[in-house]
Amino acid sequence: MDTKERIVNECSRMLMSVGPTSMTMDDVARACGISKRTLYETFPDKRTLIGECIHHEHEMKNAALKEIFNTSSNCFEAMFRVYKRARKMYDTTSMAFINDIKRLYPDIFEKHVENERTVINGIASVLRQAQDEGLVIKRINPEIAAYLFTQSMRVLHENPNGDKYGFKQEDIFDHVFVSFLRGVATLKGIEMIEYLENQQQLNQ
Repeated sequence: MDTKERIVNECSRMLMSVGPTSMTMDDVARACGISKRTLYETFPDKRTLIGECIHHEHEMKNAALKEIFNTSSNCFEAMFRVYKRARKMYDTTSMAFINDIKRLYPDIFEKHVENERTVINGIASVLRQAQDEGLVIKRINPEIAAYLFTQSMRVLHENPNGDKYGFKQEDIFDHVFVSFLRGVATLKGIEMIEYLENQQQLNQ
């Protein structure tokens, strides 16, 4: 792993956990075991570094999604695996990251939103394939369903108020995901969901 890659990996981890305001270039240099001079020789400023980190995260996510869809036996299995990965990301991404990027770096945030549009299109594509497999109801609009699902997950992540009602955030995410799939599924699809839920419990 070269210096640039090490910086991007370490900075990405810090960005997701504390957000760009709390993360300093001193922190990045210290975590990477390099001098500030070396850091600034690699990335001229904090904005450039943050932009590179977000681009890196998107590239990693897209590669992971491609691998999931290429190795899943059906669309619902792929959706379960994608959701499991997404929930991990929600668990490790602080709201400070989203809020600070949106407030301080609107141009970078727009690229982040653009990637969300790519995710919506990807989910819609999976739902269309699931319709062809007889797992999703034909009259469902895949694009609208994908949009509603991603927005629901986003709102839950940005407003984590479930603890006020005695709910764990991860349980809320799980219920939203399974309810979404059941809402668009045919009877054949519901049988597949129940099978995958049982498999998931066995593998935990």
